[in-house]
Amino acid sequence: MSRNTGPPEPDRQPFRTPTRTPRVLLREPGTGSERVDGAWWPWTNNLTAELHDLISALTPRLGPTARVSFDWNTVSLSQRRIDNPDGVEVHGPDAGQPPGTMHLLGTNDAQLTLLVIPADTPPDQADDQMRRASGKS
Repeated sequence: MSRNTGPPEPDRQPFRTPTRTPRVLLREPGTGSERVDGAWWPWTNNLTAELHDLISALTPRLGPTARVSFDWNTVSLSQRRIDNPDGVEVHGPDAGQPPGTMHLLGTNDAQLTLLVIPADTPPDQADDQMRRASGKS
C-alpha cells in the first residue's frame, strides 16, 4: 500500500482518540478580525505531552497539522526530544508572534492562532480568557 492510501503510520496523524479532552474553545470560522482564533488551556505545563490531543481536536477545522510554532518551555522541549517522530514540525515562535500564542499550520495551508492559557490559571479566570479569545463572551 502506498503511504497515501494505506492506514496511517504508527504515531502519525490521524492520532488516536485523545487520552484527555483538550480544553480548547474556537471562534466560529470567518467571524471577526481578531489576532487569535481561540484559546487552549492545557492540563499541565508539559505542552508537547498534550500536543497530540490538541491536534486531534483541531483536525476537523485545520486538517492534518504540519507545523506548530510556540515559545516552548524547558519541560516541553525535553519531552519532545524523547518522543517518536510524528510528522509534526515543532518550532520556536515565528517572527512577530505575540507571546503566549501558538501558531498551527495545516498541510493544506489552513492556519490557526491560539491563545495559550497557563495550566495553573484559576478556572474562573481561564474560562473568561477562553470566552474572550473565542468571541463567546
